[in-house]
Amino acid sequence: METFRVGLILTERCDAECSHCWFSSGPNRNLSMTPHEARGYIDQAAEVSTVKWISFTGGEPFLMPEALVELVGYASERGFMVECATNCSWATSRKQAKTLLGELVGSGLDTVNISSDDFHQRHIPFDRVRNCYEASKEAGLKTVIMCASSKSNTLGIDEIRLRLGDNGIHDVRSGRPTHPVSALSVETGFIPVGRAASIPEEEWLIGDGPLDGPCEEAIRDIGIAPSGQVLPCCSAASLVDHAHLGDAGAERLSELLGRARMDPLFKILSSEGPRGLDTLIDGSRGDRYVNRCHLCHDVLSDPRLPKAIEKQEY
Repeated sequence: METFRVGLILTERCDAECSHCWFSSGPNRNLSMTPHEARGYIDQAAEVSTVKWISFTGGEPFLMPEALVELVGYASERGFMVECATNCSWATSRKQAKTLLGELVGSGLDTVNISSDDFHQRHIPFDRVRNCYEASKEAGLKTVIMCASSKSNTLGIDEIRLRLGDNGIHDVRSGRPTHPVSALSVETGFIPVGRAASIPEEEWLIGDGPLDGPCEEAIRDIGIAPSGQVLPCCSAASLVDHAHLGDAGAERLSELLGRARMDPLFKILSSEGPRGLDTLIDGSRGDRYVNRCHLCHDVLSDPRLPKAIEKQEY
């Protein structure tokens, strides 16, 4: 359970209000980190020798462009690889995209993570995705396209590849590439949690990902919310309060991670996955889940779980 990436949720605010957003970001979510707080969390991450990446996410972190440029530079100077996630709403022109990404590359940005799918494109013109993508390639950035899917999905990776006119975009779920790769893409079923819980079950991609087996994300790929709460992973299961690791504004991140590695909850997730936690309760959950993260959120939300874990000996 060695932590390799720390994601800083710079802001809960987003200029889109996508129906699938498990974090429920939107224009009315106003909590954000100050640059001072973010620098402090980066300093704490530097105390954990296994952390190699700092990721800036949200909400929409590009709503804080000046702070983003500064913080990318700060993280890069501390020796981290740096990633930013975006919905591309700010890329109103190729020139605008080239200018801002150029500043970020100059500060040390390594990777841009673009969200594009039916959910996002109901709010954001696809031309802005194209502007960001082309400027990213021109700037020499590594590019990843994240695509959330549903049963009625029309804007999947194949269509995105077609619209961008780039056959070099490789879907990581299709195995090893057999041709030169210009960007990576990941298409997964949306997780019906948070705001997405209101989407009818007929739209869920049941069984889109595995349900059994150990979790490879908990404690390894963590997040820090604007409140300072340390989230155990970068997926919807991190919304469950009792799975939070603690407050990075009150304790050092290294201490919180050290304690989490000894926690039976995360030991079970790391060795057996959410099925292992469900077995402690009654093992009654079936297969009506999109993936392991969806199942994990459901199990962690079960009020019987804390007592079930207490009864175990580790």
